[in-house]
Amino acid sequence: MEPEIARDATYYRAPDALRQRIEASVGGLARQERVPAMRRGFLMAAAFAAVALVSWNLALLHVAARADDTAHDVLSAHMRSLMAPGRVVDVESSDQHTVKPWFAGKLDYAPPVHDFSADGYPLVGGRLDYVDGHPVAALAYKRRMHTVSLFVWPEAGTADTQPKVSTLKGYSLATWTRGSMRYWAACDAAPSELARFADLMSSAPG
Repeated sequence: MEPEIARDATYYRAPDALRQRIEASVGGLARQERVPAMRRGFLMAAAFAAVALVSWNLALLHVAARADDTAHDVLSAHMRSLMAPGRVVDVESSDQHTVKPWFAGKLDYAPPVHDFSADGYPLVGGRLDYVDGHPVAALAYKRRMHTVSLFVWPEAGTADTQPKVSTLKGYSLATWTRGSMRYWAACDAAPSELARFADLMSSAPG
């Protein structure tokens, strides 16, 4: 048998206004709980984005610093070759078929060698040099009274880039990549003169 209280109790329906107030109150509490959670999610996303941005900027700074170090190395090697007697070339020849084979056995790669005499940049010869912490092929060209040093070494996994010309301590520098090879050129001629040479070299047949 049902308890007497439950049997004899009178059922009253809650007023609609009271029910709406209760539902509104419960909904407000739920929204208050959701807002901090959303705020926490936003803050976490912002923190991750900030860390990613800082990491990216540090990576760019590292790349820029390394390129700057290489530029100084290239310029030092170029100036060193001009100052030391007989160091502009180890093999003197305007024949690319003589200069290119000379590197065989001295390096574990064959640098591209071209003669641009018809364009005003005759090949003088080649030598071994030391740049960026390793031995490299160095080719010497002439532009009127100026010597152009072209340094070439492998750089696997790099996409081809167009020559970028800059100046350092009054010298003109140019760098680009092609066919997984890194190129740096240096001379004391005007940047436009070196840019012309870099365009010739970067577009020459492999």
